[in-house]
Amino acid sequence: MISRRNLLAGLSLAAAWPGAAIGAGRRVFRASIALEESRVLVAVGMVGKGPYIFMIDTGADFGLIHNSLATTLKLPIGGHTRVRGMGGADIYPIYEARDFVIGGTMRQARVALVGAGELHFGADIEGTLAAGIITAGDTDLDFDAGEIRLYPDGRGERDGFTKLNSSIRRLNGRTESSPYIFADVAVGGQAFECMLDTGAPNLLTLSPNAARRAGLWDDSRPYAPFRPGGIGGSGSMNRLVRVPSLALGGLAIDAPLVALEPLGTVAPKIGEGIAGLALIRRFNLSIDARSRSLWVQPSRQPAVGRRYGLSGLWLDRKSEAAEVAAVGTGSPAAEAGVQVGDRIAGAWPELLAAINRGPGTPVSLAIERGGTKRTISFTLRPYL
Repeated sequence: MISRRNLLAGLSLAAAWPGAAIGAGRRVFRASIALEESRVLVAVGMVGKGPYIFMIDTGADFGLIHNSLATTLKLPIGGHTRVRGMGGADIYPIYEARDFVIGGTMRQARVALVGAGELHFGADIEGTLAAGIITAGDTDLDFDAGEIRLYPDGRGERDGFTKLNSSIRRLNGRTESSPYIFADVAVGGQAFECMLDTGAPNLLTLSPNAARRAGLWDDSRPYAPFRPGGIGGSGSMNRLVRVPSLALGGLAIDAPLVALEPLGTVAPKIGEGIAGLALIRRFNLSIDARSRSLWVQPSRQPAVGRRYGLSGLWLDRKSEAAEVAAVGTGSPAAEAGVQVGDRIAGAWPELLAAINRGPGTPVSLAIERGGTKRTISFTLRPYL
């Protein structure tokens, strides 16, 4: 896998390269990618400028661009759209990016990108490319080779790949959106249809209905609470739980951590869950546009573990103190008697640092509950 620096250095903006012939009148276009722990990156150019780092987000039906870059490049605004995020629905500009080149090889005359003030995807990432970059035709996303391959004349045989129980489709019949990738993921032997989202860091996130069907949303079951962040984060309290097994495309993972959306959450109809990059990167992907299906081949990419707070606490910041928003079952904080609604005195950065240190670290919190103050102590440890 190439580095981010080499990704930028290798981009040619002069002209898109002609596709290399692969026999039987077929061509292939190749664009380099960089795989980081939670991001798939590609270099793009537009209006003769660049290169710029964009993230590939197969969980999105529209691409994004940072407003500051769009302003610098003087991209025209072709309209506006309403996008729902953490704070509700807002109106965003739609910029027209002309002479758009992906990886120096794939040229499009015009690409529509939604402008955003903050992207929250990491340093130097100026925008995103939606699912269509992968699903619009026969395409490989090859993590081992560090490239996307587009086959405009069709790919041909997929030796060494396995066809999954999968589909490539748009949501709710929206013809203007990108097609998404769906495949069955087995959790503890039960199959759930999940969207494959390279923009999601988790191994797997199950919807409320799937969590209920699997019997995983259970207050007596050990869990770590967390709120999802970034664009589209609901602000609801999710859970991390350890499940017996997870399987996809011949890959079996024993006792992984899986995220659960809370019961009662109203979410878009995106299947029964979201398979994130931590799972997707374990395969090289191949899209068969004609049959609208996904083929996979095990990759050589290492597994990426999910970290969680060893205290079991999730705190909300208040004006003069922190307030306990959730306490995970089976956690050190729960066993020490910390409860939801407790107020904790102390500076916010120091409190966060104290509850997020490594195993074996002692923690003492100044708790106020019902007008009574006391100190509660516990030791951080893995509990899931």
